[in-house]
Amino acid sequence: MSDHPYPESRAKLTIRVYTVRADGTRLPVSSCTSDEPLVPAPRSALTWPACRCPRCADGRGESDAL
Repeated sequence: MSDHPYPESRAKLTIRVYTVRADGTRLPVSSCTSDEPLVPAPRSALTWPACRCPRCADGRGESDAL
């Protein structure tokens, strides 16, 4: 539990597209897109098993076969 008073929430991405006139005034939102329900959470690279090729097996990224 953290010390902040607001509830935990997942990160969200919302893109709003505005049109701006030459004088710098902004028109109302012409498009709004949110990826929350469409994109699954990314998988962590740490969940995959370690590479077992001869080059990576020694832990230094070098191969003695060369």
